[in-house]
Amino acid sequence: MTQRAMFPPHQSPPATPNDRDGAGTAALVLALASYMLTTVNGGFFLVIPVGIAAIVCGVVGLRRAKRGEASNACMARVGLVLGSVITVPTACFLMWLLAGLYGAYA
Repeated sequence: MTQRAMFPPHQSPPATPNDRDGAGTAALVLALASYMLTTVNGGFFLVIPVGIAAIVCGVVGLRRAKRGEASNACMARVGLVLGSVITVPTACFLMWLLAGLYGAYA
């Protein structure tokens, strides 16, 4: 009499390629962080460096997605756009503010 296996043989899931989604995710997280910094007292001056980091990570993430190395092009694109929309007006406002302060004391 042959014994029948109680459970089917173990099958491992198919191996997935190593996606490099970190840059796109970082772009979105940094863009949201720069948005939140606009509301924090004193964090207004940190918006520009964090926003620039979001823009750079978004560009890197989009390039990786275009080459097929990453699968989160939408996250990278949203991080890039949101980082740009927050950083550019903030930089313009700070330049206007500093120019006004410099003119007042000159």
